[in-house]
Amino acid sequence: MTDLKKEDTALQEQSFMVKCVELLEKFATQRHVLALRDGMLGSVPIILVGSTFLLFGAQGEVLTQYFGGEVAWLPNLVDTSFGQWYLANSYDFYIPYRLTMGLLGLYIAFTIATALAKQYNMAPVPQGLGAVAALLVTKAPSKVVFTEGEGAQWAIPLKPFGPEGIFLAIVVAIFMVELSRLFLRPDRPKAEQDEVSKSIPPAVTEAFSGFLPMLVAVSIIWLVSHVCDFNINDGVLWLMSPLANMGDTLTAVEASNFFLHLFAVAGIHGISVINAVMLPLWQQFVAANAEAHSAGLPLPHVTAYPFYQWFIWIGGSGATLAPTCLLFFFKNGHFRKVGKIAIVPALFNVNEPFLFGLPVIANPILAVPCIVAPMICGFIAWYAVSWGLVSAPFIEVPWVMPGFLGAILSTQDWRSLVLFAVNFCVSGAVWLPFLRYTDKHEELGKQPKR
Repeated sequence: MTDLKKEDTALQEQSFMVKCVELLEKFATQRHVLALRDGMLGSVPIILVGSTFLLFGAQGEVLTQYFGGEVAWLPNLVDTSFGQWYLANSYDFYIPYRLTMGLLGLYIAFTIATALAKQYNMAPVPQGLGAVAALLVTKAPSKVVFTEGEGAQWAIPLKPFGPEGIFLAIVVAIFMVELSRLFLRPDRPKAEQDEVSKSIPPAVTEAFSGFLPMLVAVSIIWLVSHVCDFNINDGVLWLMSPLANMGDTLTAVEASNFFLHLFAVAGIHGISVINAVMLPLWQQFVAANAEAHSAGLPLPHVTAYPFYQWFIWIGGSGATLAPTCLLFFFKNGHFRKVGKIAIVPALFNVNEPFLFGLPVIANPILAVPCIVAPMICGFIAWYAVSWGLVSAPFIEVPWVMPGFLGAILSTQDWRSLVLFAVNFCVSGAVWLPFLRYTDKHEELGKQPKR
């Protein structure tokens, strides 16, 4: 009777887990969630281009701080012809930065609108252009005199369309596409669509399909922003302020890590689920930090996206670079084989060979360090940055870069290498006893049930 009760309880728990997984999969595959994820990822090239120029621009500060003759064991490069040229022209590197990351909201409006349009099988380009036009209309241009003696010229401030405009860009992009869906009805029967458009060239149909929705969207936003004199961006920022305030806290770091890795060990791509909620916030933080650095101001945010990438997810989700290295120290043939396959990808933050080869997925023993190690690393990293022991990241570099390089390039602070090394060792210490336990049971032929 007791065995039957245990079996019934196990079946109920399994059924509950299946339902949870189904709900998460539905959330992760919902149209707007997919569009938000794909749209934010679509803006990454712009962020990387802007970050590259910001990286070069920031070297002027590094040059004067470390290579100005004040550090005895480093050469004085400031007084060289190269140093003088670089300092005289370092500001020019910020021009491409301001026209890429400084207009991040505009690019994100385009990428999210096109991604959502594809979800509805609508022509993506007209929707993207409509979203950009509608977003631009939220801010009135002003007449500004740029050069003495010349007449005033129309100018639009960049700031509302930069990092602080990301949430507004998301709202406007979704508004544009949903409005277009009402007009274009892409879900109507295909035969009806073919009857309407069979005599019109597809390129013409696509070009004009966005005209009426764009006109209506721009008109509505113009009325609200300028006739009614309501600042839509301020309204959106006010609504999002609780999330933004929470997003930079230790609680947010730990909650994000917990759920991301809980999904991961259940076989769900956790970063895709978490990114749908947090990526806009994290990218806004890194862009705001970059803007503050370029203006010579203190960096306002601790948890910009590179914070997670280089100080917590070392080697990939689960902080798996250290345990991948540890596999070589076991006599277990399976461990060593997985280590040989997984080590090179792990150096570039690709850890699927480790997660599926060991395996960690659906393994109740190894699931524990996969969840706990990043949470401990997050705790250490958050206090290290918030206490000023390590500079906050303000440059986004490609995620496939080796972790130690990503850490120092994103922060421009050598102390980030120390934090990277500490968390590398901590993650290894967390994983080690669980790897030993698994190794011992494999040797005895008593591998824990998965």
